Amino acid sequence: MTGPEGVSEYSLNEARGPTGLKGRAIVVTRRLSSEQRRKQILQCAISVFARHSYRGATTKMISREAGIAEALIYRYFGSKERLFTEAVDHTGRRLVEGLELCMEAHRDRPVEALVATLQFYLTMLSKHETLAKMVFVAAAELDDPVVRSAYLPHQDRALDVVTGALERWQEQGRVRADLPPRAAAWLFIGAYQLLALMKRSGGLGQVDPQAAVDLIRPLLIEAPPG
Repeated sequence: MTGPEGVSEYSLNEARGPTGLKGRAIVVTRRLSSEQRRKQILQCAISVFARHSYRGATTKMISREAGIAEALIYRYFGSKERLFTEAVDHTGRRLVEGLELCMEAHRDRPVEALVATLQFYLTMLSKHETLAKMVFVAAAELDDPVVRSAYLPHQDRALDVVTGALERWQEQGRVRADLPPRAAAWLFIGAYQLLALMKRSGGLGQVDPQAAVDLIRPLLIEAPPG
């Protein structure tokens, strides 16, 4: 029996299901549209890359995770490298879009914006195990120009979002005029990597976003006169 993609719905998989022909397992895959199948493969790839790193992961591992024939990975993505760069792109986009929403929701309230962003980071890291790991997997591959081209646009976009917010708050007199916006943006973006490290080491539950922002409040906010 074949699905809409012309590939058998019954794929042989050595890792799952009841034992089938020659000791290999038979997996029945759902009928999915091309777009659904592509998203499924990407999500499974992110999970495998997060566990095994780019170098350690193989397309065979990813096909097992997805319960599909390995050939489908090459049909949709062309190569493991391309699949990895799309995984990096997907992860980076989710984080930056969340950052933008937090900053926009508190356009004129810097403390609230920073607290909301830290809370967003904590929620994402708590609910999505692979995000914390993908941060370090992607960072380890930044010497590869293809990976850099996927990762750096999201980093630059995040820096621009925070820098722009800080500059606006300075114009409004809500943030210290002597604070260098770009340098501060780098430190704030770096907070995500710190939280990701805490997630990996089991210390994430020790973070209170409001208390963390209160620590840096004197560096951000001008003290009222007199």
